[in-house]
Amino acid sequence: TEGLGSKISKQLKIENSKLKILPIYVDKKKIEEGRVAFDLHARYGWHFILLTVSRLSPEKNLALALAVLARVRERFKDTGLVIVGSGPEENHLKALVKKFKLEGAVEFVGWQNDLASFYKTANVFVQTSFFEGYGLSLIEAGLYGLPIITTPVGIAQELEHGKDAFIYPVGNPELFAQGVVDLIENNYKRENLRTNMKHTLDIKLISRADYLAQIKDDWASIATNIK
Repeated sequence: TEGLGSKISKQLKIENSKLKILPIYVDKKKIEEGRVAFDLHARYGWHFILLTVSRLSPEKNLALALAVLARVRERFKDTGLVIVGSGPEENHLKALVKKFKLEGAVEFVGWQNDLASFYKTANVFVQTSFFEGYGLSLIEAGLYGLPIITTPVGIAQELEHGKDAFIYPVGNPELFAQGVVDLIENNYKRENLRTNMKHTLDIKLISRADYLAQIKDDWASIATNIK
């Protein structure tokens, strides 16, 4: 992303103009054609389901997602969180589930091959990271039509708050919780986020052919500058 490019530029003391920034290629068609094999609501019985797809590591800040869920459940008890992923923070996060009295409201399901069923049958995607180089899972959520609440990291820095996604500061679980409650209460806002994000991604994501052509051009430019 442009944000990561600026960070690298400052760290290595390289002019921005000399950096070539190419996002991760995303197979849009494959994602959009993903089929649903099961429904999270039928599997877990919650009325409203939050989803996060992430490595369980410190920079992903999933403790924030749990703090948000605890606040949301004060008003909407029938809300749950599904966490797809694994990592070194898993035991710590499970301890937080007990601390926040969220037993029965959080499911750790590990890494999954069938992400379509998760993205397509959850209600809101939540990303709470301190840092993201890009944010592939956020892109996947947007392509699957899942409304997004996120911190301003990675590709989210290029999105518009209230239009493409709800974007809140890292250290503010109250704001995050208010955003979730707003989406629980207002289906039209979920629809607007879903529609606007898909439109934004249609503009931002490039085809495989264009992606490969850009790689070729960038390497050709680098080779020319070396000479």
